[in-house]
Amino acid sequence: MTILKKIITLCSVMLFFSCGQGNSQVVKKDDPLADYSGFYPYQNGFATVGINRKYGFIDKKGRNVVPCKYNFVYSFHKGLAVVELDRKHGIVDTIGREVVPLKYDFIGGFEDSNRAIVKLNGKWGYIDKKGNEVIPLIYESSNYFYGDKTTVKEKGQWYIIDTLNNRKRVQLDVDGLGSFYEGLASIRLRGKSEEGYMDMQGKIVIPPQYQSASYFYNGLACVKRDGKSGLINKKGKVVVPLLYDGHLHFKDGMAEVNINDLYGYINTAGKLVIPMKYTNSYGFYDGLAIARVSGKFGCINKKGETVIPFIYDEMYSGEGNFAVMKDGKGYFIDSKENVLFPGEYQSVDAFKDGAALVKQNGIWFFIDKKGKRLF
Repeated sequence: MTILKKIITLCSVMLFFSCGQGNSQVVKKDDPLADYSGFYPYQNGFATVGINRKYGFIDKKGRNVVPCKYNFVYSFHKGLAVVELDRKHGIVDTIGREVVPLKYDFIGGFEDSNRAIVKLNGKWGYIDKKGNEVIPLIYESSNYFYGDKTTVKEKGQWYIIDTLNNRKRVQLDVDGLGSFYEGLASIRLRGKSEEGYMDMQGKIVIPPQYQSASYFYNGLACVKRDGKSGLINKKGKVVVPLLYDGHLHFKDGMAEVNINDLYGYINTAGKLVIPMKYTNSYGFYDGLAIARVSGKFGCINKKGETVIPFIYDEMYSGEGNFAVMKDGKGYFIDSKENVLFPGEYQSVDAFKDGAALVKQNGIWFFIDKKGKRLF
């Protein structure tokens, strides 16, 4: 199912550290994260923490506002977070109340709509932010709302529905449909393996001809044919030739491309403006991108010029600055390689949501952009 491609569970990204595994929820002054066996950067005001592989959230004062009792938790968005316990999903608010009971087999969050997708006993439907089942769980397949329409399947037939469950039958023999991104949904016809795109009126606008067809973003979609990827626009015109390995998307006007594990960058005209000579690369942000050469990280601008030399063992970008590691020492620098504040760390992570996770003298804690502990 299309929606499952978006799901990234916390277990795949959770960082575990040897910080002790106490049961107390009281924050210690000298070692604020000592009670937790795992923790993760802040997002939207809250950081995930774990005790004995059970997870909850702390706020920016270090208070354990959501107890560590869930098998998985997903980031807060507009005050709500999906949680899972014993394979049942629910939703909690920022003070730990279970505003949607843990009864569903799956819940897709409210990131792009006032409707969340839910699954129970093999059937799909939608709830609102109060947990009301506003679209009944009658569908055998469903997709996310982006805007006011999505696609669902009942008894083998696909429909286009709005947020009130008004339905329009898709008059095509469809095997698979995706969500509507920027008005177009990927489509695969019955008995065929190729994918194309359908509009909100149920008409094919880009014929199925691709091995895979991703979602549209800023008017472009990544498509693949014969194992190679490129980009098309909403008229189906190839903007970037299908020459590259992996997934392509533009960020800050540039897209990473790679062939045979060497990376470079193209512009929005599809021209290769930075040659493929890097062994790793990341998206541009504010005109700069991290890349790697000969095992060392540095930073380049959109002309491919080296802005920060390739001398770092690790390098992470976040909120206008960089967390770097060199010769076992970690610190933070700006785009001119100025050190932001005194202090060296055994480990550093990028700033996110105004805070960065660091390790110093064997102790993990969060700092603000002045290098001061949050708690």
